[in-house]
Amino acid sequence: MRPRQDASRQGIGSIAAAEPLLVDSEPRSAGDRLLSDVFEWFPYGIAVTTRTDGIIAWNPALETILGVDGTLAGTTCCELFGCRNHSAALAGLCLTEAAIQARTRLPEIRLTAPGSAKPLWVTAAPIYPDASRVVFQVRPAYAGPAPDTVETPRRTLPRLRIYTLGPIRVETPEGVLEDEWLDQRTGQLLKFLICERHHFVATDVIAEAVWPRPRPATPNTVRYFVHELRKRLEPDRPRHARSSFVQARRGGYALHGEAVWVDADEFESKVSSGLAAFALGETGTAIDHLERALSLYRGDFLSDEPYADWAIFERERLRALAEKPLSLLRELRADDLDAAAAYLERLAVMEPLDHEIQRQLMTVWMKQGRRSRAVRHYETFKLRLLRAFGEQPSFSLADLLP
Repeated sequence: MRPRQDASRQGIGSIAAAEPLLVDSEPRSAGDRLLSDVFEWFPYGIAVTTRTDGIIAWNPALETILGVDGTLAGTTCCELFGCRNHSAALAGLCLTEAAIQARTRLPEIRLTAPGSAKPLWVTAAPIYPDASRVVFQVRPAYAGPAPDTVETPRRTLPRLRIYTLGPIRVETPEGVLEDEWLDQRTGQLLKFLICERHHFVATDVIAEAVWPRPRPATPNTVRYFVHELRKRLEPDRPRHARSSFVQARRGGYALHGEAVWVDADEFESKVSSGLAAFALGETGTAIDHLERALSLYRGDFLSDEPYADWAIFERERLRALAEKPLSLLRELRADDLDAAAAYLERLAVMEPLDHEIQRQLMTVWMKQGRRSRAVRHYETFKLRLLRAFGEQPSFSLADLLP
């Protein structure tokens, strides 16, 4: 557990100091006292979380059910319930994030908290119009299913998670797919559909992209490999049942946007949120979103398909998008030389021939006293420019001295 704020007392009083949430420390009326008593004596666990502060309020029943002895303040739902590790139920989702994005109560989910052998039923729902808080209910999972909720998580939450920033990684409810088929035709079909994930693609377009020099029989070949792809992604799907992940419509195919989560889309959303927050003057929020975006950018889009023509445009688009948070964060955290250097090092790798980025990086190194590294990098940069364009850097090492 990772407490972020000290609470005045545990249980009902463990509410972040920023503002009272559900109850006040000193109820002002009979109604307030009733709400306070309900919160304290409710037989199931209750916790309130935020996206950035973790748990800010909880009741004594939660401590009893989880067997926790100590403060829960600041603990994230993922730390408490192991959200992202329960791929069968959650497909790697964070419950707090899922509730905020869904803007409605999530289905009740059966899981086992880290370090515990006792299964639990957990549900979460956003509160307040802006969904800035999420309230959890936690109860022991007694024998028997939860009423009418056992299969709901699989239908409601994304079931397939695809990581594309870097080498591809595919996670299904049954676990990670690590077979060699991802490097074969079936895998290439999946990767092409990821590139075109926001619309249906005609069979002949797929054939031309994935199978060079298409023959008359290629449309049937495409249909065959779509069938194989569905089998790989949903091995237990009943025969003739509709695929949850690969849809067909009017002679074309597409990934099901509501059932397939792609890290590139999450990355793009975080960058957009960060830039919007910065434009509104909300610097702290902007930094948080942009840092989250960069944590998703593990490498170039589908880096294991470097020579595929159909991946180039999306790869370059996402690479250009990644440069925006790196550049902005370097400016926002310019006083922190270590952080600024880290952002610039990533930018320098992405833009190895950019004079201004390379100059800024070496300038920060000089300020840090890392002159030897700056000299070595300068010589490498100079050689790279000579080979590519036959020109010299637009600055000298002497220009970089503080």
